[in-house]
Amino acid sequence: MTREADLIRLLSDGQRTGARTIDATTLGDLDRVAAYRVLAATQNSLSETTGMLKTALHPDGIGVAAPIYTSRVGRSANFSLPADRVVGLEFEVGLVLADAIPNNPKIEEAEVIPAIDHFFTGIEVVGTRYADRKAASPAAGLADNMSAFGYVIGPRYSRGTAIASLDVTLELAGHQIYAGPAKHGFGTVLASLVAYARAQQLGMPLAAGTIITTGSLCGLVLTFGAGHVVGKLGDETVELDLV
Repeated sequence: MTREADLIRLLSDGQRTGARTIDATTLGDLDRVAAYRVLAATQNSLSETTGMLKTALHPDGIGVAAPIYTSRVGRSANFSLPADRVVGLEFEVGLVLADAIPNNPKIEEAEVIPAIDHFFTGIEVVGTRYADRKAASPAAGLADNMSAFGYVIGPRYSRGTAIASLDVTLELAGHQIYAGPAKHGFGTVLASLVAYARAQQLGMPLAAGTIITTGSLCGLVLTFGAGHVVGKLGDETVELDLV
């Protein structure tokens, strides 16, 4: 088998079983084009559909996206995921597109905003197939669905892209595991979406109806086991269970 075929098999096995055994340090020469091939082939091997997209910015400024599988996307508060598959949580602001956004290398935020139907608050549930996710290059991270395991969608967010002066808190099993000012990891709520709109992949277009999450407002908050999760941005609440 080719090296890509080996990685696809290992990632597929990890997605099925929860194993975190892949040595990310061996994938330093994996490039973004190959990572997208691996990402698509892994999803195909699992017969998973795309429930939503996760967008991000690579260090070179290129926008990227990875699927969060439909089987692991749910609604607050009647949703649960297995605790032993979870590394941590990220409180985020996501959005739903009313109209398609064209693939345009020069598109600007002002051209993206009219395509958005509404925003929502949500929690990305982080999982990985790597023994050490921190050792993964940006391309290797992309091949691993950018460490996305699942997502819980919360209520509509009437403030849109505004997060200034708001605090994020996260509780697990009655214990506060994070509290701090909301700060977007990519600078603004729409930064990664705009960047990806300039570099869309054929298998993951920004089509009307696409659900998108654009990055954490609190970084990655590590979890410690099972329990009820309550996340808040200001007075907006998102809940799920890790079981």
